[in-house]
Amino acid sequence: MPTPVSGQIRVGLIGAGLIGQLHSMMLRYVADRTEQSVRVVSVADLAHRAAEQLAARWQGAHALESAEEIIADPSIDAVWICTPTAMHRQVCIAAARAGKHIFCEKPLAMTAADASAMAAAIKAAGVISQVGLVLRFSPVYNVIKAMFAEDAVGKLLSVTMRDDQDFPTRGAHASAWRNDPSLTAGGTLIEHSVHDFDLLTWMFGPVTSLYCRTRNLNGADGVEDFGATSMEFAGGMHGQLTSIWHRMIARASNRRLEVFAENLYAATDADTLGPIVFQRGSGANEETIAADDVMARFTEKILRERPYLAPMKDRLMIPYAAEDATFIAALKGACAPDPEFAAGVAAQRIVEAAYESARSGATVKIEN
Repeated sequence: MPTPVSGQIRVGLIGAGLIGQLHSMMLRYVADRTEQSVRVVSVADLAHRAAEQLAARWQGAHALESAEEIIADPSIDAVWICTPTAMHRQVCIAAARAGKHIFCEKPLAMTAADASAMAAAIKAAGVISQVGLVLRFSPVYNVIKAMFAEDAVGKLLSVTMRDDQDFPTRGAHASAWRNDPSLTAGGTLIEHSVHDFDLLTWMFGPVTSLYCRTRNLNGADGVEDFGATSMEFAGGMHGQLTSIWHRMIARASNRRLEVFAENLYAATDADTLGPIVFQRGSGANEETIAADDVMARFTEKILRERPYLAPMKDRLMIPYAAEDATFIAALKGACAPDPEFAAGVAAQRIVEAAYESARSGATVKIEN
């Protein structure tokens, strides 16, 4: 087992774009609620001005131009890898070999083979790692998962999910590299819906086969803006996932989830707080769990399952805060990292199977 970090955890942020800025904010929340257990000491980005601006949010933090400078610093305990996808493999393997603990954003790599190589390097180095599959910390999905785990609901029948957002090269998610095939692992299926594939398997168990169709209207080779995937789960449940990058800049990023079991239906149009619409058994009408009630149920559940998150109670409505606090707790030896790196590899393999199906026009079986 890796040795827990004693004293304050010194972090290097690699990537000062949108997701790097978000993790910096979450680590500040953690620091302020855990007696300054963590501090960002260095930020690296090829755009040096961006590194300077983010480093300025942490007293004494250094702004650097390369990941190598952070990895070479013996005083740094852990790195957050927040770069475009193409850079993940090289940075992750170098950091593992240098003995740094690793938080890596999704998707892990350009291919599942690369993700597996990263996992092997982490295992060989004996460092602690976690992957940024943040929907596992969403209050609304935790509550729905618990609802369908009850024996009284009967057999699970189907799940339908739609994930849509404006093409993320502009607006709230502006990242020009998302439409550069040399930097991105693909389009909406891998760069966004990798979250959804992981969520669905976390909620309902492994997928045994899938059939997928994709479309590309944006013009960049290999960067699809539409994917429709039908899935069969090991438990007999059927799933459908529609993934869309559209051109409606004013439309908020949105997910809709509908689940049917023999004796329960539940749906939500919000991927964080709810509300949840549901109908049980012989009940004649749909009922609603309001967002406040969703949050109350989630807080009780997550603090029972993860008591180390108690200092973050006032920020648990932000899934990224719970995610980063979990990794800090893992570095301190209070828990295992979750989602573990293997979950990121598994999610990437499912997406790769979807791409294979889209190319071949055939159903693809998935080994579990």
